[in-house]
Amino acid sequence: MNRLTVLIHQQHPFHQITLHQACNAQGIFRVRLVNDLLTAPLSLQAPSPADLLILDQAMPARSGKVLLERLRLAPATPALLFVGKPQAKRPDFARLARERGLWVLDELTWPLSAPALSQALRRLNGITRPLAQQPA
Repeated sequence: MNRLTVLIHQQHPFHQITLHQACNAQGIFRVRLVNDLLTAPLSLQAPSPADLLILDQAMPARSGKVLLERLRLAPATPALLFVGKPQAKRPDFARLARERGLWVLDELTWPLSAPALSQALRRLNGITRPLAQQPA
């Protein structure tokens, strides 16, 4: 699993640190934090492209929708893992991502479950993208 590259964007710095440490505990050490949600797609074009983008369900509605659209139009998009629950009167970003044809690996809640994260990462490491997500 240590070959995976992960990008994390969370609204709360404590959650960023928790997710970073949880990835490290799973043997994933190529972890980068993305502070500006709208520049996340640019981070995907780094020398080692991300395999997984971990996003917060509580991200701002407008920025989150713009991000999903940019990811939909990107030539290569990583798997998405959403953490947290959709909030009342706010978008369910995992559902919106699926509607846009993006590969949502899983949805995890807080407090973060190490076994659930491990299971999601094993799926990511062990399978290829669903056929609908294969690059043309």
